[in-house]
Order: sequence, then structure tokens, then C-alpha cells
Amino acid sequence: MNTTLKFTHGNKVGLIACSDGVRVENLAKVEELKRVLHSFGLHVVVANTLFRKEGYFSGNPMERAVELNQLFKNTEISAIFDISGGDSANQILEYIDYESIRMTPKPFFGMSDLSVILNALYTQNNSKSYHYQLMNLVSSDGAEQQRAFYRTFFEGQNDLYDFRYHWVRGNQMSGIVIGGNIRCFLKLAGTSYFPDPSDKILLLESLSGRANKIVSFFAQLQQLKYFDACAGLILGSFSELENFNEFPIVEEYVKEISHSASIPIIKTAEIGHGSNSKCIVVGDKITL
Repeated sequence: MNTTLKFTHGNKVGLIACSDGVRVENLAKVEELKRVLHSFGLHVVVANTLFRKEGYFSGNPMERAVELNQLFKNTEISAIFDISGGDSANQILEYIDYESIRMTPKPFFGMSDLSVILNALYTQNNSKSYHYQLMNLVSSDGAEQQRAFYRTFFEGQNDLYDFRYHWVRGNQMSGIVIGGNIRCFLKLAGTSYFPDPSDKILLLESLSGRANKIVSFFAQLQQLKYFDACAGLILGSFSELENFNEFPIVEEYVKEISHSASIPIIKTAEIGHGSNSKCIVVGDKITL
């Protein structure tokens, strides 16, 4: 995968929570993350909507969108990292200033519930956004993640983009990546933010969900005719499903419902909620 994103020492980056706010008890981890970014030579700008204020939220939907819009408009900010997750990101979609973002585009990083924003930025602006959780830098695999992050985004290497996989069906695929967390991605169904699957590579992964729940999500995608149109399927990690050794149930179902289209399918353990997870760019073309 090729990308032009490259940081230099002195760049400013933003931290924000567009989904559920970060828990106050995770303050120490956020401070550790800021120290890591500072060690890379990056200056961190923290949005007013990062930590929870009332209940689950770091602000109401309009407040979160305003903070995101301001980070995009700020010409001193080189990239935006959303370190949240949960259920609340789709609340802000109608308040995002897509026209302004089109004029001042910049990299947006996030995953899980932020899949709704990654795909909305693509459908509304044709933007490229980064399916990656920055908190990986201070996770159990933090040392390796820090090395890979620095080599990728400062030295121009491919460490964070090169992920291991095996073929479930076929032996090649090529197209623009869409998708992300399967549960959150499906929140976009029926909206103008839901991407057209034609000739796209569909990435799907999940943190929670046993076989019955994950199969129901794939059934919905089948009913939306996604597998009839897409050019390939990337199955990332399905954490709970795989912890219960139920992934073979889902794999067989996916092969069955996509049989007539014969779309190529790969499986990787390196894209998803694991602390070892790599980065993939929604809106960018990938060839495998």
C-alpha cells in the first residue's frame, strides 16, 4: 500500500473522541500516549471533547462535531487521531463540515466505532482515512507498535501497512478499501454515508460477538447485495468470536453466501482490535 503521509519533527497533531468519551480513569494512559508522541517530536493538541463529561459523552453531538471541524480547519494540525470507541460516533455525522474538510483535508485516524466517520469522509469527500487505533502505541505490544509507527510515518517504510494473511478463496484482489468494524459499519446502511460496494475491497472485523451475532451481520450485508458487487473481502480479527473458536462457523457461512459471486477472500489476524493490529487506509486502493 502506498501513502504520502509522512510526519516531521515539530508537526502538530490533534487528539479527540468523536464516539464515547475517554474514561477519566484512563487519563494516565492518555498522558503516556502524549509522552510517546512528544518523543517522536510531535506537538499534541487536545480537543475539548476527549474525556467523558456526563454519562458516556465528551460533549453533545454538535460539540463533538465542532471540535472535529476546528481540528480540520486548523492549518497547523497535520493529522487527527480519534482515540475513542463505543457507540456514539454516528451522532455527529450530520454536523461534520464536509465542504470545509474538502478544502482543508488531512489524515484522520480511528477504528471500531469510528468506522462510521472513516467511511463518511470517503463517501462525502473521497478522503483517505486511517483504520488504526493510536492507543496501540501504549498497549501490551506498545514497543513494537512505536517502532512500526515511527518507521512508517517518519521514515516512509511500510511496517504498519504490511500485514500477514492467507487466502480463503482466490489468489488476487484489487480495489479501494471500505468498511471496518462490521457492527458499526452497518449503522450507515440506508444513509448517504454508506459507500457503494461496486469494485471495492470490503474490510470487516469485530471486537464483540459470538457466531450467531456475526452471522446476522453478514446476512444483512448479503441482503444489501454487498457481496454481489464488491471486488474482494478482507476478514480481520473477530476477537470474541475467535476466543470461543467459532470463526470456522462464520467463515463457512461467508463462503456460502458469497459463492455465486466468487469474490476473493483473505483472512488476517493483524487488522482489528488486537494490540498487534496494523493500519489500513479506507478510501485507498490496495492490491493483494
